[in-house]
Parts: sequence; C-alpha cells; structure tokens
Amino acid sequence: MKKYFLFAISIFMFHSAFSQSVGSKYIWEFRDGTIIFGEFVNEESGNIYIIDEAGKEVYIPKVMVAQRHEATDENYKEGKWLFPNLHDTRYFFSPSAFGLQKGEGYYNNAYYLFWQFQYGISDQVSIGGGSSVIGLPTTVNLKYSTEIKKNLNLALGWFYVGDVFNYSDSDIGTMLNMPYAVLTKGSKEHNFTVGFSYNFSDEFNSDQMEENFVLNLGAITRIDRRFSLVFEGWILNPDDPTFLGGPGIRYFSKVNRVTAKNGAGAKTVDFQFLWMDGEGPIPFIGRSWRF
Repeated sequence: MKKYFLFAISIFMFHSAFSQSVGSKYIWEFRDGTIIFGEFVNEESGNIYIIDEAGKEVYIPKVMVAQRHEATDENYKEGKWLFPNLHDTRYFFSPSAFGLQKGEGYYNNAYYLFWQFQYGISDQVSIGGGSSVIGLPTTVNLKYSTEIKKNLNLALGWFYVGDVFNYSDSDIGTMLNMPYAVLTKGSKEHNFTVGFSYNFSDEFNSDQMEENFVLNLGAITRIDRRFSLVFEGWILNPDDPTFLGGPGIRYFSKVNRVTAKNGAGAKTVDFQFLWMDGEGPIPFIGRSWRF
C-alpha cells in the first residue's frame, strides 16, 4: 500500500513539475543525481524536448527525471548548478526561522555520539528529538515556522534537554526547558537570525529572572556550490554574559537517491570552532542526511 501511495505522490509531483513554458530555461535533475540544462521546447509522447547549451535540440525521457528547477543567474553559473541548501532550517545546532515541509526530514549526529532527527508533520510545524548513544541526555523539540514577507521569517518553538527516560534516577532531571522565538532575515542561502528564549528549568532556575534569558545569533552565507560559511552563538545571562558557539564551515554534497518529496536530496558535513565560556577553540564535527 505504501508503494502505491508513494507512486501516486510521484505522479502528482511530475504533473506539477512539467507545467512548463516554451522558451523558459530549466535544470532537470535525473534519478542518479546528474543534471542537464536547457531551454524548454515541447513535451510529447513521454519525452521533453529542449535546446541544450550547445544549441542542439535533444529530448529527455520524462520517466528519468526526478525534479525540475527554474534556472536563474543565481543558481546556474558557468555551467554549474548551485543546488539549493536543503539544510536551511538550522545552523550547527540552533534553529533558523525556516521550516520543514510536510513529509520532509533529516537526521544528524555529532561525532557519531549524539544523534537527533527532525520531521515536518505539516508545512509549518515540525517535531524532533535525539539522544546520545548511552541514552543521556535526551532532547525534544517543537517548531512552528511562518513567512512574514519575502526574506523575513518567524519561528516559535519549545526545546527540552534532560533525562527523559530517568537513566540517572532523577539526579540530572531537566537541564533546559525553553520556549523560544527566532526571526530570520534573508534568503535560505544568505541570512542571519536573532532568537530569544527563557529557561524554566528547575536545575538552573535563579532568583534573578534575567539570568535565565538566552540570546541566540546565527548566520550563513553560501560561498560556493559545495561550501557555506556558518556562525552561531548563544549568550547566557545577559547581566554577566557567558558565550557558547563560534564560526565554521558547511560542506554540501548531493545524494544520488530520489524520493518523491526531496529529489536527489543532500547531505552535509559541518566543522565548527567552538568556544565555551572563553575556552577554545574546540573542534566540533557533525554530519546530516535528508530523508
């Protein structure tokens, strides 16, 4: 039943994808991850006819195509396709205001020791969670994202870190229990984010309420087909600031695997120089995969 459902979704997406205009320039992504660029001419008998970069008319069997992308001066330069950032919903760890669409998701790890996942249950709401290989600590999160206007997005959410499964017999309890709000300015390739949260955890609760406020900053800029520069930072206790975070770089690569929702997908490797309360830099390495 699941196979028929995925097949039906694929047919719907193909129908939407090939609503094309004569003379428009597109990038067609094949099921093995390769691409072809050209100007759309016609579609008939299960084939798509285009004018390629050499000026010749060629045809593409529609069944071989996974996705179609409109070609622009921004995403196609000197014969290379700058495939979209498919991990735009977060920086290294902190969230941006971009959200996952329904059915989209990814999982990632840090040093293969801490694993987490995120999944879109609707076009605006996603859920996630994770834990270390020993089951402690555990994270749970919820995120609602919306576009205020072009290049300005807002997200509201909740983030929990603690001993969900009581492995420590309540010795650790709740470490973080934070509602948050983040505002992201810019495109998915070039943006910065400002976020605010408040930690209600009993473990860190203070008589001075301002000590529980957390300021979050994040930024990313695409510098190449394969690389982005990334920064994130957390400022704890604004009255006596403690900084956690630092700059780094993200490496993108395509995954030669096609799903009805995500095309050939993408995976990333993150490398961050991490500072913790003045100590550092500490090398931090993580990996992510779309599913």
